[in-house]
This record gives sequence, C-alpha cells and structure tokens, in this order.
Amino acid sequence: MAEPAAGAQPERAPTHHESALAQRVTLLSAELGLSAQQQEQVRRILEDQREQVMRVWNDSSLAAANRVSATRIISDRTADRIRTILTEEQQAKYHQARKPREAGQDSASPSVEEWMKAAAAK
Repeated sequence: MAEPAAGAQPERAPTHHESALAQRVTLLSAELGLSAQQQEQVRRILEDQREQVMRVWNDSSLAAANRVSATRIISDRTADRIRTILTEEQQAKYHQARKPREAGQDSASPSVEEWMKAAAAK
C-alpha cells in the first residue's frame, strides 16, 4: 500500500499548551476588545512567556523557591508588555482583571513556602 503524501496528512491536534494559550488570547480579546493585530501581539507575548517559564522550570541549577520568584517576575513583565499594546481604556480593564489575581498571589506565598519546606523535610 502506498503511504499518503506528506501534504495529504491531517494537521496535528494542538497540544495542551497551544490550546491553553489560544484560550487565554480569546479570553483577553473578549474582556478587552482586542483588535486582530493586538490579538496576534498578545499571542506572541504569551508564547514568549511560556518559553521563559519552561526554561526556568527546566533549569535544575535553580532552587524551587527561586523558580517561583522567577516565574512571578516573568508574569509581571508579561503583564507590562501586554499593557504597552493596549489603549488606555483597555489598560483600565486589564488592570481590573488582574487585580484579584495579584492580591491572591501575595496571600498564597506563605502556603507555597510552607509546602516547599514540608516537602524538603521529608
């Protein structure tokens, strides 16, 4: 039997990371009313964020606590980059959407640290 031509093969299904990224872009687009150009810019920014976070978490020379800190810094920088492509009205909506998450991050920090200490003690 002949194998199908390379061009005739169906496209691969998106990975979990790709579909999660697409969902984030769709959600931000709906919340902020992003233009097609802004959606593409946000997608590239989020892809860059994902790559940076993966490099941090795959770096065995970093302690777990440092990975958490680095991930937060990457997240903050990503938010700053997204803000630069938004209109003032969109920035206000984006700030409101991130506010609960940011407030929750600070209160969650001790529990993450406690979990890490407990895991290290085992």
